Amino acid sequence: MQMDKLNNTIIRTFKDEFEWRCMSLLVESYFYVKSNYSIDIDCEEEYISAILFDYIDKCPQSSEWGIDITPEYRLYKDAVLKKKKSAKTAPKIDLRFCSFEKNVKLTYFVEAKNLIETDTTKRAKKGRKGNTITVSAHNWYNRYIDTGIDNYLSGRYPSNGCLVGYILQGKMENIIACINQYLQNRNRASEILTQQPFNLRNLDSFYLSKHNNDIIIKHLMLNFTVK
Repeated sequence: MQMDKLNNTIIRTFKDEFEWRCMSLLVESYFYVKSNYSIDIDCEEEYISAILFDYIDKCPQSSEWGIDITPEYRLYKDAVLKKKKSAKTAPKIDLRFCSFEKNVKLTYFVEAKNLIETDTTKRAKKGRKGNTITVSAHNWYNRYIDTGIDNYLSGRYPSNGCLVGYILQGKMENIIACINQYLQNRNRASEILTQQPFNLRNLDSFYLSKHNNDIIIKHLMLNFTVK
């Protein structure tokens, strides 16, 4: 029993250190992309994730730490493996980090969502009428909760991961306040995002939300509106 407790403590230490390294690589890639690319409202979520992935995949620090990263990672559950559902229906998550420490497999998952403070316009895709389309902040706030927070809570996404917000317009503090207001409007005031000190590679804070069954979700906000 004592040995099992010790082993669990060691594994927990491995996981905490691995999470810190994954977050560190995310933040490092964010500052690189912000300095070398033009990220704005016209950028698709998948594009931003792609260039973050490309930097991390080629980053010497990833190699030094023995961390592999996979984009658009499929999450296969029993229903798929037992042929009850098509493998094509398996959900995808934006990024999966993977490494090994003393024969312990370590994984960490990232789901990202574009965020804006208020309704705005973006360039229309080719073939659509008009030059611009309206982007609804309301829809993106609901999406952050419905397919971000709630996908972690439902088990659709693994619990060992975080949510990342790509802020493309507006002020971060106002966007957080809006997400929290949307949670309160759903009678989920106890789940609001609270700011936490971070101090990782010049990013001074992240956010936590606490949910039923002692589930805690980390939220990392990457603000592309400021250089």
